[in-house]
Amino acid sequence: MSERDTVTERIAAATLRVDVPLERGGELAVAAQEVLESVAIVRYADVRELGAVDAGDDGLAVTIDCRLTLHGDDATAAEATGRQALREADRVLGIDRFETVDGPYRIERW
Repeated sequence: MSERDTVTERIAAATLRVDVPLERGGELAVAAQEVLESVAIVRYADVRELGAVDAGDDGLAVTIDCRLTLHGDDATAAEATGRQALREADRVLGIDRFETVDGPYRIERW
């Protein structure tokens, strides 16, 4: 019998500024989603609205409203840990708003 894996998921609403590569300027929402999903704690990012777009050092600084599905163990899926993981990500330039709107949920997988 295989062992169970338990993770905790939480849904967060956020307003973030992310760095999108210049060559992806024609598809800002998809590029912003990929930037967020590259952060280890983010399982899924749903970009709901694009805001201001400014020229950055290496690309475009895009303000987005989004919903994030955060996952990990109880500690890594916590709101404060999620906020900190985003702050430490190279391509996340700033956090204007970050709050848990649903969860936490414990999910078991075999």
